[in-house]
Amino acid sequence: MNNQEPIDEIDDEMTDEIDDEMTDEQENILKVVLANNISAMKISKILSEHSNNILLTDYVVTGLIYRLMIPMTDDEMTLSIKEAETILYASSSDEEDGDTVDEEDTLDTLDTVDEDLVDEDLNTKRKIKYNSCNCDICNKCRVCLINFGEFIPNDHLSTIYKNSIVETCEKHNLIL
Repeated sequence: MNNQEPIDEIDDEMTDEIDDEMTDEQENILKVVLANNISAMKISKILSEHSNNILLTDYVVTGLIYRLMIPMTDDEMTLSIKEAETILYASSSDEEDGDTVDEEDTLDTLDTVDEDLVDEDLNTKRKIKYNSCNCDICNKCRVCLINFGEFIPNDHLSTIYKNSIVETCEKHNLIL
């Protein structure tokens, strides 16, 4: 039995290292997904501002589709990752240095919408609406909506992201 103890200790050490690695990997994936969603919400906000200043579910879905199909620039990625870190590590904000995005700026980006402003019926099956603005982002969003059904994700995470958009739209009667 004494010969088993060192092996058990090694197994425990290996398990702890694997758990730490998995936690870091999961944290990084969470950070990327959150950054992606932050960026998608910014696109949704632009769509809303270029319409009637009402944030429709359609614009949220369109922002998610846009972000899936149109890669972020390096600057967008850096800013979105910093905003995601600000949200993830909000409890340790006292320890943060000046390199991170101000928490108030991030919260402004993610403002909640007053329920009185949302006038949608999600019980009736309908096609996703889009605005008629001709700016670059709004045009790209319309193209993304048109091509979404044919879009083939290039990695597993993108496939999960696309499938969740499709399933959510089906659940809430939104036709892509």
